[in-house]
Amino acid sequence: MLITNYRAILISISLLLPLFGFAQQSTQVLKQVVKGWEVETGYFFNGQPYAKVGNGDKVLIQIEALSFDHKPPEGFLLKLFIKQTEAFYNEYTVYHIGRKPDLPEGYTMEQMSEDYGNLITNEFEDKVDVIGVSTGGQIGLCLAADFPENINKAVIISAAYTLSERGKEIEKKAANYFAQEKYGKTMASIVEILYDKGSKRMLYKTIMKIVGRSMLKDVQYPNDFQVGVIADCNMDFESRLKEIKVATLIISGKKDIGYLFEDVKITDAAIENSELIIYEKYGHDLYPDNYKNINKNILDFLN
Repeated sequence: MLITNYRAILISISLLLPLFGFAQQSTQVLKQVVKGWEVETGYFFNGQPYAKVGNGDKVLIQIEALSFDHKPPEGFLLKLFIKQTEAFYNEYTVYHIGRKPDLPEGYTMEQMSEDYGNLITNEFEDKVDVIGVSTGGQIGLCLAADFPENINKAVIISAAYTLSERGKEIEKKAANYFAQEKYGKTMASIVEILYDKGSKRMLYKTIMKIVGRSMLKDVQYPNDFQVGVIADCNMDFESRLKEIKVATLIISGKKDIGYLFEDVKITDAAIENSELIIYEKYGHDLYPDNYKNINKNILDFLN
């Protein structure tokens, strides 16, 4: 029973916090077959980690959410990435791209977005489509505003122009525990943003308190999580939303406590060419718990 529940919580937090396999950064490209697909992982010229899979002529970039270690996904997370994006592979080559490792103190969402924009400019000949979930969605908003010449369409999932006050409190609490090397409490705190209440919240917090240390004890650059939390908490993109001209799909759970329904509506209303889909019964767990339906929404929008 514990193994089953442990796997469930890993799936639920997978897009919020990529946690496993803390390998040293390398410029070496690794090619392997995972779940029947040829996958390439490595680092781009500017240090951003990636995983690449799919057969399509078009390019779809998934921007990594808030993470402890900025490195290519591997093991369980790599398999999960393939499982959750397999629906796109006939039309797209899909990239999961993270932030640079060892970010300097004070690095902002806009600077992270600039890294992605410069990367796209240098690596891809044509415009790309972009998906950002949670913190990755905030970066996606910046990217759509600052690099419209590189972006065909943008999909923002479980994100808005700013993080809620409750979300900021939870992330700061997790960052404080992490700085104190209280890794179980760090992971248990993160669960709070996914599930506001109920049996899942209690169960997953308990599991994370038990297994958190084994997940986080070997993070190579502990500052990256702290920098990410500060950037997340400081971002307020409301005044710049009107600059986004790229066609944008916003998908959110109405019960999300990290990015409030009211803020999602403000984000949608301020973007000139946007569509909004709301899932009434979901919170911040929307994509990991309902990715098949979300992927259908995305494909309809992209096509």
